[in-house]
Amino acid sequence: MFSRRSGFVLSKSQRGAVVLLLLLLLGFQIYNLSLQSVQLLPPDLSMGMELQKQLERSNASKKPKSTSSFQYNPNFLTDYQAYLIGLPTEAYDRLKTYRQTNQFIKNPEEFQMITQLSDAQFKAIEKQLKFSTRFKKTTKKAIRKKDINSVTAEEFTIVSGVGKVLSERLVKYRAYLSGFSVLDQCYEVYGLDSLVVKRLFDYFEIQSQPNIHKLDLETASLSELEKIPYLNRKEAEQLIAYRTKNNQIDLAVLSELFVNSPNKLERLKLYLH
Repeated sequence: MFSRRSGFVLSKSQRGAVVLLLLLLLGFQIYNLSLQSVQLLPPDLSMGMELQKQLERSNASKKPKSTSSFQYNPNFLTDYQAYLIGLPTEAYDRLKTYRQTNQFIKNPEEFQMITQLSDAQFKAIEKQLKFSTRFKKTTKKAIRKKDINSVTAEEFTIVSGVGKVLSERLVKYRAYLSGFSVLDQCYEVYGLDSLVVKRLFDYFEIQSQPNIHKLDLETASLSELEKIPYLNRKEAEQLIAYRTKNNQIDLAVLSELFVNSPNKLERLKLYLH
């Protein structure tokens, strides 16, 4: 009698290999499922937010100090420091011009007057300014003053703030006046800043009197009167009309006709008698 065996029989080693393969496939499937489950989970942002907060606190502690914590002496203020504290450009230019006179600002009142800041503008930067009355004493060289009525235009340029244009304008105005009678007439030169005029006085003075031919108010003609630097044609006509009406006139009349212009009155007396 014959026994019947199956035609497909695995050996022991083959069966072991099949089992190992199934285990590998099962493990791979489990790995894939675990990855998918991880990807589907919402990310945990709590740690990242905490790290960000710590970083922001660290950066805040490293921020540079505000410029308001510094104080600057206006006598040594640079243009960049002026920009930092918010000082307007025009005010800083006035400050530089004043410092060129070798004078020092000692208090807030002087600073505001020189820079021409409004009360609100000054209050905004006051805490960033430091005023000191302790300055190093400097020996100023004695300046030998020259005659303002004889110097050339080029000699005027020795003064800081007086360039070619202003120096020539000074000479032309001097000629128009027939010479400076008083130094204050320099303030009348167009475009000449009052601080620059003060520096002019450090270098020049009146050593020779101007050559002015004074007119007799009783006999001067209209054309002669209107040539006086401080009289225009209308004002000259007023003087002639008064003289004609009253048959006389003297310098006292000038105070009546120009009662609102005392400075003009003093100037006219330089050219009339």
